[in-house]
Amino acid sequence: MIKKIFIITGEASGDLLGSKLLREFKNSNLAIEFCGVGGQQMKNYGFESIFPLEDLAVMGFLEVVPHIPKLLNRINQTVAKIIEFQPDFLITIDAPDFCFRVLKKLKKTSQFTKIKKVHLIAPSVWAYREGRAEKIAKLYDLLLAILPFEPPYFEKYGLKTVFIGHPLIDDAPDLSQKNKINFEFREFYKISNDDKLILLTPGSRIGEVKRIFPEFINAVNLLKNKIPNIKIAIPIVKKTQNIVTELSKKINAEYFLIDDQNHKKYAFYSCDFALAKSGTNAIEISLYKIPLIIAYKINFLTHFIVKKMIKIKYANLLNLIANREIIPELLQEKCYANLIFEKILELIENKDCAKKQIDEANISLEILGLNTIKNPMNLAVNEILKL
Repeated sequence: MIKKIFIITGEASGDLLGSKLLREFKNSNLAIEFCGVGGQQMKNYGFESIFPLEDLAVMGFLEVVPHIPKLLNRINQTVAKIIEFQPDFLITIDAPDFCFRVLKKLKKTSQFTKIKKVHLIAPSVWAYREGRAEKIAKLYDLLLAILPFEPPYFEKYGLKTVFIGHPLIDDAPDLSQKNKINFEFREFYKISNDDKLILLTPGSRIGEVKRIFPEFINAVNLLKNKIPNIKIAIPIVKKTQNIVTELSKKINAEYFLIDDQNHKKYAFYSCDFALAKSGTNAIEISLYKIPLIIAYKINFLTHFIVKKMIKIKYANLLNLIANREIIPELLQEKCYANLIFEKILELIENKDCAKKQIDEANISLEILGLNTIKNPMNLAVNEILKL
């Protein structure tokens, strides 16, 4: 009998997790029909999205206001499609603002009780708005957590919550291949072994690229004056490709825009240091043992609101787990070129500082499941199918 699964994700990081989930479902050899909302990485597994994932790529309280009519339309469209599709399982991935609104609207229909409902990546109720845990418990049958301390926050309201480890752990690279891949990558792009290769991740949303990437570029230009033999690798995504391409013309160093998925992976093997926008990419970079700086800034008023609500000291998950700043965080007023330049220069010139970051980040990665949990998404699929 064919099982029908409806999956909803709302941004690039969720698309990555969705693709991993699809891979594991397909490996299960069950007869499954999929439907829902996803991006290019999910499409690579034959998933057809009911509308472009980019329609949901909006972040921030104030930034979302102009997009409200479109988002409401997409919520209604998604609910209607769920009712039409009649899935056995509804799996939502991250993007709580969109996903939870879909669930609340669906709850008003007779279809709600007929579906097993799962959410992947527990909302950070330990960081802010702890009251959400009780509300979420009324919407879902299973919550999949990526942090070991999260389940009790939801279990006390009767929601089955399972720690599966961080799904990106599954992407931990085979570092025994580093020298070989590094040689091939640098030979292909004509990068000398003596060159310092810096990875820049400008972001997957146009707004964050506009705010953060110019600061990265100015920092890199300052670095070029100090260390002439730097080169820049910039992985790009379709949604922000045009603006990243245009802004990159202001980089004084030689740079490479990388859109090929395999080349992106090889760049991680080859880069010496990284400037990354705050997010899950910092975990991925740390898995490759690349010393990095993270930076981020949002609309001033949005930051003012968030700052009143948030209860944690760090934005980066690895810092949060360690309860100290392993990886330098340059957020809001600290997210400016001169300070970014100073911090990345310190990492480059101080080998002990760079090594300490790698070693301490690895401890946090192990808490997320590195070397202890073999396949988080396989665990996720097994828990889902138990429902």
